[in-house]
Amino acid sequence: MSVATHDEHATEGHHESPEVIDHRQRLGIWLFIAGDVITFSALVFTYLYLKGTNTTGGWRSIVAFNFAGLNRVQANDLINNATPHRVFEAPVATGLNWLIVAVVVVSAALIALGESRIRNGTAKSFIPLGYLAAVVALVAGVFEIVQMRDIPQYFAVQNDSQLFVHTAYGSAMLAFGGALLAHLILLAFLGVGLSVRTSRGAVTAEKWTQVRLVRFFWVWVAISTVVTAIITSAVK
Repeated sequence: MSVATHDEHATEGHHESPEVIDHRQRLGIWLFIAGDVITFSALVFTYLYLKGTNTTGGWRSIVAFNFAGLNRVQANDLINNATPHRVFEAPVATGLNWLIVAVVVVSAALIALGESRIRNGTAKSFIPLGYLAAVVALVAGVFEIVQMRDIPQYFAVQNDSQLFVHTAYGSAMLAFGGALLAHLILLAFLGVGLSVRTSRGAVTAEKWTQVRLVRFFWVWVAISTVVTAIITSAVK
């Protein structure tokens, strides 16, 4: 067999139709989302389990010192002259919770709109929408950071150890917030990446399936954010 013949057969052996490639990519993103659903379900289960068991009454309360509003000197005086008492933690602000949801949903709608523009033959119109969706996702991330910073820490004395701790509720909310923040950063990266690829001609009206894959994931993140808000608003 000549080299030319070998190359021809090698090329034919590795050629796949666009339909096969699209099917494989869609399968990959659905498997990725399925894994994410499992992780999200574990977070939801943990939240509801901790609330349901409420071990030692520690769901939103803890026996500790509360340093909120105190400076360092006042905090030291409190430790030296007082004993830990049960502190009850207020739930996160519902308004901020739903504001984050609204912003994430808007970012998903922008990506969906951009996909529809590409499929209608105006690929270049996706570029500003992709960048805007990324910025909106980052804005949601900033709001999430603000919410996480508002979750208080308490100074607890346990045997010979002194440490800062969270209530079970605070720890669960931090887990939800950290997971969402990581997803929002990833979405912003994907939005910018798609816009850059579109500007370079890699994404066109004929080659738009990558945008659909990202839209699948973006919508899933929006749905999970809505579900989280519903659960944490109803069960506190």
